Amino acid sequence: MPKDDLTPKDPHDRLFKRVMSDEANARQFIKEFLPKDISSQIDLKEMKLIPTEKIKGYNKYYMDIAVECYISNTKGQLYFVFEHKSYPDPGVLLQILNYMIVTWDEQRKKNKPLIPVIPVVIYHGSSSWNVTTHFQGQFQNIGESIKPYIPEFNYVLVDLTQIPNEEIEQKAKDTPFLMASLMIMKLVALRDIEDIAKITVIINLPEEEKLILFLYLLYTVDVDQTTMQRIVKELGGEEIMPSLAEKLMSKGEIKGKQDLLIKQLRRKFGLSSSEEKIIRSVTDESKLDAAAEAVLDAKSKDEVLKMLG
Repeated sequence: MPKDDLTPKDPHDRLFKRVMSDEANARQFIKEFLPKDISSQIDLKEMKLIPTEKIKGYNKYYMDIAVECYISNTKGQLYFVFEHKSYPDPGVLLQILNYMIVTWDEQRKKNKPLIPVIPVVIYHGSSSWNVTTHFQGQFQNIGESIKPYIPEFNYVLVDLTQIPNEEIEQKAKDTPFLMASLMIMKLVALRDIEDIAKITVIINLPEEEKLILFLYLLYTVDVDQTTMQRIVKELGGEEIMPSLAEKLMSKGEIKGKQDLLIKQLRRKFGLSSSEEKIIRSVTDESKLDAAAEAVLDAKSKDEVLKMLG
């Protein structure tokens, strides 16, 4: 497994992409978690994962996960967007539209026919998803005479927090790593720590997959070291405890540096809860160290916060 798969940066995205980059997991997800009127139209045998790096102008865009497949005998794509924020993000509709545009623009430049793209949003945030599922729903007081001139599309919403545990287990029973990952992502969002210890399917996973899941827990769950070690032990992770112990020490050092920076900024300038969240999201120790040193001479907190970007 590549070393950067174990870093604390964007652990939700990394786990999702690691799970869905396995075609067996992607097939199972499409078959069981998408609405039947869509999944029944997809030729799962012929589907394949495709690169999601797109070029637009001079910028590279790294999308989530995309699958090329035949939908009702028509070549098309499923584009999976993963949302793990603690609040619903209205910007997801523009993200989807951007993916569609760069995909179709690429096909046009190669003189290929445009293919349909079905967007799928997978959500596991702590707040209820209240974003409209169709593009025109973002516009207020839009008249019928204007609608024909504005793009329109829908996306499929799969909200893991609204799917019962038993249903997830049943739908993903043939792909244990997918099952365990979806369950953990859901329970992390709901902060249901004790139920995480009941995902016993983890016990029989290969050691590499166990390590991926335990590292995900390490970087996303705010519990003391004793509780984390108990969960890992109950789920059959005794053999990888030494590796996790090193990561726990690293996590403790990062948290200490975050605490120091927050304390310094709060005392000198004041700090909002959203700004504190920004600092908590930074796990690059060199950036935290540099920001802490800069506080003394900084004339505003913005000078310091910019150093964390």
